Amino acid sequence: MRKYLLAMFVCASWAFISEQFDQGVITYSTKVNMHKRIPAEQEEMKKMIPEFSTTQSQLIFNQTESLFKPVPPDENPFDQGPGNDGPRVMRMVLQNETYLNRDEDMFTQLKEFMGKKYIIKKESNRLPWKLGDETKEIQGYLCKNAFFTDESEREVMAWYTEEIRLPIGPETYHGLPGLILEVAINKDDMVIFADKIDLRALKKNELKLPKGGQEVTDEEYRAMVEEQMEKMGGQGSGGGFRMMIRN
Repeated sequence: MRKYLLAMFVCASWAFISEQFDQGVITYSTKVNMHKRIPAEQEEMKKMIPEFSTTQSQLIFNQTESLFKPVPPDENPFDQGPGNDGPRVMRMVLQNETYLNRDEDMFTQLKEFMGKKYIIKKESNRLPWKLGDETKEIQGYLCKNAFFTDESEREVMAWYTEEIRLPIGPETYHGLPGLILEVAINKDDMVIFADKIDLRALKKNELKLPKGGQEVTDEEYRAMVEEQMEKMGGQGSGGGFRMMIRN
């Protein structure tokens, strides 16, 4: 009888823990190496801006849905440039959002470009992950690595934990046998890493489908961005934010 009660207690405890893992909010920092984005012929710009720029986002999730969206910038959204007397760089965070419905295998993205917002819907295609054999700890969770080369020939390395068995992660990175807590693109071109993990019941309307933009296809959006980048001389502003330099 005691063994039976103990087994029931263990099962109930495991069910409770698993239930807590079904939903929550994870805060990520995205660190972008700005100097690597400066062309060789504009080397002097490195003296005007900091080497790295960091923004924060949150992944809000439940059993079937997830939403990755930016955290509003603080009251003083300026980064000091190199040197105490250097110009200040203002970070203007783009309100891009990525929503994933795993039941429907569909992404819905809200993207801001040139002052306008667009809604893009597309299938959540499987990423060609290759599982690695390395491990490390992130925010108290044991993580394993996985990697692939994306369509832009960038090397993507992810670290996921099987302690939270949800195949989701930041941005559009997903499809691993556990929640992704870190993504590194070309080593340090851009690194997205978990700062805080809050496993809890979600508040009402905390996770909702992005709305409020013109609906376009993924192909139409890409063509529009490429056309505008050509007009601007190819100087895009990736990483989900723009910058303004002030003296």
